[in-house]
Order: sequence, then structure tokens, then C-alpha cells
Amino acid sequence: MNTQKKRIKIILSCFKGNQKEFGETIGKSKQTISGWASGRFPIPENAAITIELVHGYRREWILKGQNPERVTRFNQRRVIQDTNVEISILRKFLSNKSLRELLMILSRLSRNEFRLAQKVILSLGKKNLNKIEFRANT
Repeated sequence: MNTQKKRIKIILSCFKGNQKEFGETIGKSKQTISGWASGRFPIPENAAITIELVHGYRREWILKGQNPERVTRFNQRRVIQDTNVEISILRKFLSNKSLRELLMILSRLSRNEFRLAQKVILSLGKKNLNKIEFRANT
């Protein structure tokens, strides 16, 4: 299976329902599912993640055709744990006004501006980490 179009058709053929019902399970419209199945537009990663969580098809397989096709139970637990961690981090961001504002600013930067901001932030983080380690050793 070399295209997303073919892979979404496999998923739909295994689903016990129509495109509208499948879309409802992942929060997408029938038109969106139809667009993926016809190859008019690609499946976004966030939708592939949702399909992975709800239906057990690996997002790497959905997006790129990388085997295995299905999530094992162990991997599915790991995906759920990773998702819970992401939700926890998102809640922390949303509860802190300064972090929310910072994320909004970062999301609007050009690629080059973002890389520069990332370098500055990471270097500040390393300096603070080094200060903490120095204090612990003295």
C-alpha cells in the first residue's frame, strides 16, 4: 500500500459502517473522509493520531505506509500514556497566562525567528540548570 488513499480505503472497508459513521468516531465530517478516500487531500497527522487511538491503525502506517499496520496492545498503552502526558502539559500551559501568551507569540514566528527563539530559550534553560547543579555541588 503506497498511498494514503489506499490505506484509508482499507480502514474504511474494515469499519462496520459508512464514511459518515466513521467520521463521527474521529470527529470528522463525511466530506473530509470522502476527500481522504478520493486522494483530494492528505490525512493530517492529528487525524492519523485520532484514528490510531480510536481504531488501532498506526499513524506511521496511515501517513507513510510504514509497517506494522496495527498497534499492538503494548504500543497502544504507550500511545495512551503519551497522550495523557501531552494533555497534562497542555493543561499546565492553559492554566498559566504567561505561558499561553508565549506560545501564541512563538506560533506566529517565521521558521528562522522560531529557530533563533528556540536557541535562546534552550541556552537560558541550560544556564539555569548549570546554576542549580553548581549550587547542589557546593
